[in-house]
Amino acid sequence: MMKMFKRPWLAVSLAVALLGGVGISVSLAQSDAMADQMEMMKKMMMSRPKAMAKADAQIQKVKAKAVADGKYACCLRHSCDSCALKMGQCPCGMNAANDKPVCHECKGGWHAGDGAIPGKTADQIKTMPPMGGEM
Repeated sequence: MMKMFKRPWLAVSLAVALLGGVGISVSLAQSDAMADQMEMMKKMMMSRPKAMAKADAQIQKVKAKAVADGKYACCLRHSCDSCALKMGQCPCGMNAANDKPVCHECKGGWHAGDGAIPGKTADQIKTMPPMGGEM
């Protein structure tokens, strides 16, 4: 016991190693939980009704045309679908850049770390009021 106090660095090193191992196991557990969640979501997507898959494909087609026409400028790296459904175009990129509100899906994307306007943070992004209670 006395030898341990003569070498306090050894005790500290051992404690750091043990605690580091705990951190690694927690990170692995979180990673496994995320993988499980992603697998569940993939299964749900694959089992959705065909009408929903067809509607999603149509939305993506309309979005691609709006992007090509310069009418879909989303503020997210992975563009929202909400504006396509509600307006057929997306002003959120321009809005966010000019401190104006964005759609609710975009606001959520910012909180998830998907924002694409340099120099902006999720806390700086304002949200549009619901459109007729539908958004």
